[in-house]
Amino acid sequence: MLSCKQVATIASDYLDNNTPLKWQMRLHLLMCANCRRFVRHLEITREVSARITTNETIQDAEVVWGNLQTRLNKERQSNE
Repeated sequence: MLSCKQVATIASDYLDNNTPLKWQMRLHLLMCANCRRFVRHLEITREVSARITTNETIQDAEVVWGNLQTRLNKERQSNE
C-alpha cells in the first residue's frame, strides 16, 4: 500500500488521471482520512485557481481597505 508521503507526491497526477497507481491510491484514500482531506483540498484549490483569470487586476490591501471604509461611511450616513 502507498504511504501518506507517496500519496502527497502523486496526488496531482491522480487528479489528472495520469498515474498508473490509481487503484492503490483509491485504496489508501479509503483508509486514510487525512489523505482524503489533502486530496480534496488540492482539488478545490485547483478548481478555484482555474477560475481566476490572469487579466484580473489584483488590488492592494490598502485599496481594498479604503473601498471598504468608503462603503461603511456611506451606509452609516444613509442610516442617520
